[in-house]
Amino acid sequence: MTTELELAVVVPTLNEARRLPALLARLGAGTGPDPGDRADEVVVADGGSADGTRALAAGAGARVVLAPRGRGSQLAAGARATRAALLLFLHADCLPAPGALARLRAAFAADAALVASGMAQRIAARGRFYRLVERAADARARRGMVFGDSGLCARRSAYEAVGGFREQPLFEDVDLARRLARHGAVRLLEDAVLAVSARRWEREGRFRCTLRNWTTRSLYRIGVPPARLAALYPAHMDQEP
Repeated sequence: MTTELELAVVVPTLNEARRLPALLARLGAGTGPDPGDRADEVVVADGGSADGTRALAAGAGARVVLAPRGRGSQLAAGARATRAALLLFLHADCLPAPGALARLRAAFAADAALVASGMAQRIAARGRFYRLVERAADARARRGMVFGDSGLCARRSAYEAVGGFREQPLFEDVDLARRLARHGAVRLLEDAVLAVSARRWEREGRFRCTLRNWTTRSLYRIGVPPARLAALYPAHMDQEP
């Protein structure tokens, strides 16, 4: 493995002791003998968990950093704590499929113009609704807009060149995706699959959650400040025990 292909994974957490172990085990052990399918660095950026998340992460070998609550602040702090040339940002309730991390490395090694990528989203729930959500997320990533639930992976040089994550209360991933797409090539890696939890849809209701997401994102696109939209978005970091 060359230095330029080293991969750091940053995971923002808030009370994720229930779901984090599966992800940390996947990142540390990989899924087979290929060392390229494991992370070189794992940083858990915690926003004030009260359920033992930090101790659990440290015990699993991750580096734990504390940050003000909110994904933008936590992701920015986590990225600053890494050194690898590739940065992969994952939610605690996501799980890369076997081979996914190795495919990320290979894609960036093969294409020097690639500045960021996303993984093919697969929601861990049955039903036509979820298949439509997956297709929409993958189509968006093909257009160069990779959000947090698609496993954004960025070349460090590009991430730093565009200013990284901004510490805003909402849509930090949309903001970064826009800047990366203007900076260079962004692709969906069809053969790198990311399993995504359906917990938010299941708890809030599929229609309600989707309508809220579309509405607030549309308002953000026309210039409504994230601080105002955050009031319409219950529990931006809505992890459950």
